[in-house]
Amino acid sequence: MDQPTFLALLLFPDETREPVSILLPVVSARPAVLLHASTTFEGVQAVDVFRLADASSWPEAAAYLYEKTVPGTVRDASTVEQVLTPDD
Repeated sequence: MDQPTFLALLLFPDETREPVSILLPVVSARPAVLLHASTTFEGVQAVDVFRLADASSWPEAAAYLYEKTVPGTVRDASTVEQVLTPDD
């Protein structure tokens, strides 16, 4: 049986970058509070951090707002990592 998925919409508040949508597996009864997305910053591997902004369409979709870019990589060489909280 296929694992259920949801559409994550990644939003940038300054609108200098276009929104991005990505299909992710549903891993909890609620959407993850944070998403970490692989990126590069000045030629170095980095992670864009997105915080849950709207889950009114869960489990079909959830919107995440960009917070910051930090140095590092996403676990397991994924493109996007869902960061669950203890309540998830």
